[in-house]
Amino acid sequence: MARPPQRMDSAEATVKGVNAGMGGVHKDLTPIYPSVNTGDSRFPHHDVYREFTHGTYGEDMHDRTAVALADPPLPLAGIQTVDSTQAAPPAPEEWRLAQRIAASRGFRKSELLKGFLLEVCELALAGRADEITEKRLGICIFGRSSGYDPGEDNVVRSYARMLRKRLEAYFADEGAHEPLRLTIPRGGYTPLFEVAPMARNRIAPIATSLRTAEADAPPTAGHARKARRHWVWVTCGMVAGAVLALLAGIGIATVEAHRQASATHALWTQLFEKDRNTLIVSADSGLGIVENLTHTQASLEDYASGAYFTRLSGRTGLSAGNLNDLSRQHYTSEVDLRIATELERLPEFTADRTQLLSARNLTVDEMRHANVILIGSVHSNPWVALFEPRLNFQLAYTSEVDQSHVINRHPRAGEQSVYNNGTADGRGPTYGLVAYQPNAGGAGRVLIVEGLNMAATQAAADILFSTEAMAPVLRAARAPDGRLSPFELLIETVSVGASAPTARVVSTRIYPEQ
Repeated sequence: MARPPQRMDSAEATVKGVNAGMGGVHKDLTPIYPSVNTGDSRFPHHDVYREFTHGTYGEDMHDRTAVALADPPLPLAGIQTVDSTQAAPPAPEEWRLAQRIAASRGFRKSELLKGFLLEVCELALAGRADEITEKRLGICIFGRSSGYDPGEDNVVRSYARMLRKRLEAYFADEGAHEPLRLTIPRGGYTPLFEVAPMARNRIAPIATSLRTAEADAPPTAGHARKARRHWVWVTCGMVAGAVLALLAGIGIATVEAHRQASATHALWTQLFEKDRNTLIVSADSGLGIVENLTHTQASLEDYASGAYFTRLSGRTGLSAGNLNDLSRQHYTSEVDLRIATELERLPEFTADRTQLLSARNLTVDEMRHANVILIGSVHSNPWVALFEPRLNFQLAYTSEVDQSHVINRHPRAGEQSVYNNGTADGRGPTYGLVAYQPNAGGAGRVLIVEGLNMAATQAAADILFSTEAMAPVLRAARAPDGRLSPFELLIETVSVGASAPTARVVSTRIYPEQ
């Protein structure tokens, strides 16, 4: 019998789970900022900004995180709307933009993302960009202690990656017509404000200067006025042409963005349905550890029945205490939690019908009736084995760590029959897979996100959540009735430790509806 649907934990609860897994050092992740309400006319934006920068707005919160400011804010060099020679607060437009973003759909559920965004913007606009460091953010936003090591705890980097994606999504949708753009360039956490390419206020200074030039012309120089008038009309014509071309470009870009968003919308609406439960199943990292230590692999039958751990009693390479702990406790990876958080942020996500659970708690009955998102390969999520007979690309493992590969059952021209995991020296190509199939019962759907290692699984997720990468595939897989045909994407990345800096689709398979 299927367990009743439960609301999935929020991103903040997920982070708390990560902290607990690290020893439970920091569990109080209360956000330092209150929810932003840009529609409240009682607080003019300029006054709110001044209260923030002088430490009087939410004073108890700033006391708790040591971010109250004692001096008036200094202007940020490089922002054109600020006179960098005066110690006055910067023009409020950048701050109002940050507030609108914090109150948008992609941020309103996450106080941590709001706090991250507003903290870096507040410091940058106050001329204190040099204080925007990973350690400060870890302490002020994520509740880490003053002695925490950012090299060992990557919570700030993980959320920075999420923040950049949320900013991209905002300016592609709700903020498409914002006159300013806000980005967090890679390699740091300092925000960058830029005038949007389509901002119409760029035309105003041109028109104003033309009118001024014409008004200043000597009244007796008739021929000079005619010449200037001629060039005024020519210039106006050029400006009008540029505006029309710009508007046409904006229209084309908007249509293309809508087209891509519609394609990905079709995928997520078929996985998150109002009349069917959806299960997000994280990998069993404890199982993977046991398999590596004992040089054995668990079959789905032994894993589901619990026989695999029972048979390992007395095996060399693993003490009884460690075996007992790994067989009873449920461990998963940060990558899996990150993917689960990304799924929860989707507009199509149905909170009342979605449940997050470990692979060890899944049942065959649930696999038959629910939509299922399986994270991880057979090495740590044996339920993937149910669908491997349908797939062209199969992830295969040996008894040695990192000695794994992808089997291409039916290679096409230019493809390899085997893609080896090249991570023996800590850097090299590795591979992941995104697969969309009917579920075990045939009525629902299964999405598999897997990789030969954590970096490869992250790369597969990066492609999955990239509208630009997924839209062409989903349009090709869409049937006349709107449903999606089964498909597979083989993804290559370069593994640097456990991270995947880049990812690309190596091969695609789209199958007729089964």
